[in-house]
Amino acid sequence: MLQSSSNGLRHSCYLTSQKSGIVMDNASYHSMVLEKNPTSSWRKEVIKDWLIKSGAHPRDDMQKVGLYDLAKKMCNGKKTYVIDTLASEAGHKVVRLPPYHCQYSPIELMWAQVKTYISKKSTFKVAELEHLVKEAFSTATAENWKQAIKHEEKLQGQDAKQDVADERFIESFVIKTEESSDDESSD
Repeated sequence: MLQSSSNGLRHSCYLTSQKSGIVMDNASYHSMVLEKNPTSSWRKEVIKDWLIKSGAHPRDDMQKVGLYDLAKKMCNGKKTYVIDTLASEAGHKVVRLPPYHCQYSPIELMWAQVKTYISKKSTFKVAELEHLVKEAFSTATAENWKQAIKHEEKLQGQDAKQDVADERFIESFVIKTEESSDDESSD
């Protein structure tokens, strides 16, 4: 078990000793940042402190807008996530799905299977819930996982083909403004 403390929060993560790739969507609970990047709402002094801590040497006469611009250049929109850091420390790699593309994650299909099982069997009594959840998880077989992965790969392939078709369609509407020498001689 790995434990990390950042920003006053304690995180625990159970990872195997075997090196793994972890596919992660961008849900907010998967995306807690290790350190927040400055925003325009931060006070001037706080931005300046962040810059100094990050290795920059801002001039004393800089205005807030200049400090903020420098901070944006330094972080370049890059965020470091707590879970990514924990995984990396254990030798694992987190691969994040593109935003709003959870359909590419096989675990979504598996969760749907588990939730459907529970909803069909539940009598809505809290006392039975733990047993029912364990029972539902036991229905998720290796074959179910293989099917879910195959389905996600099929979706990705379909979307890639659609992207190519969309690109070709859009290109057919591009109007070229350059005149060729052939056009001039036909006048």
